[in-house]
Parts: sequence; structure tokens; C-alpha cells
Amino acid sequence: MNLQLFAYFTDIRNQIIEIATQKGMNASGKTLTSLEITEIPNGLELMANSNIYFMENGRGPTHPGTPAGNPNLVEVIQNWLDAKGLAINPYAVANAIHKNGTRLYRSGGNSGVLSIPLKLERLDEVFANISAEYLQTASQDIFKPMLEMGQ
Repeated sequence: MNLQLFAYFTDIRNQIIEIATQKGMNASGKTLTSLEITEIPNGLELMANSNIYFMENGRGPTHPGTPAGNPNLVEVIQNWLDAKGLAINPYAVANAIHKNGTRLYRSGGNSGVLSIPLKLERLDEVFANISAEYLQTASQDIFKPMLEMGQ
């Protein structure tokens, strides 16, 4: 495993957690705790449960005929309210979200929880460094024996 790549993924994970926490988006901690760096055959993967998407973009209104989730939105809201220590009617909150989406969604999404840590410029920089490292190693592996033969 490439240590630079692992450090990059770790940095992204930590930034996501920090930004979400600063923005008060960490009620129960389940979504942020789900962030996990996994080694795969060709590199690494940063995995999280699907709620991470809503932390960046918000949740849109429910379209007619959409099947209920498991847990359903009222149950999700109740868990969130419990984690926040709020005594609000979860049905009223769920109804408002079903009708209009979340405030984040209505404001256009883009909270920065994912978009800031995942900037392409940073990714390009990391991969440029990694490719330079591999090029150096490959060059040494190819040319060193040739130079030794010529001496």
C-alpha cells in the first residue's frame, strides 16, 4: 500500500469529520463513524454509509409513490431528535421534509462536508507526487542494471 495515498485518504476522512462537526451535522455520530479506509486490489477506498450524501446535499422532497425507507423518515428523525436532545414532533418534521426537502437542499446543497475535502486540485497534487515516486523507482529498476553492466 502506498503511504502517500493512505495519508491522503486519512486526511480526507479527518477533514470530513471536522467540517461536519464544525457545522453541527454530527448528531449521533453514526455517519461519521462509518467513514472507513479499505484496501482494495488496485488501491484504497473511502467508504461511508449512504447518509453522507445528505450531509453534503440535503434531502429533497419525497416524490409521490416513493416507497418508504427502512427505517422510515419519521424513525430516522426521531433518532436524530433523541441524539440532539430535542423534544419536537418527528411527524411534523418528517412531513415538512417530505413536502419541501431539508433547508440544506432548498438552499442548493453544497455544505462543503464532501466538496471541500474532495477538491480535484488536491487529488491531482497527490497523484502527481505518487506517479513521480513510481517513475523514480521504475527508472532506477530499469537503468541501474544497465549502468552496472556498462562499468
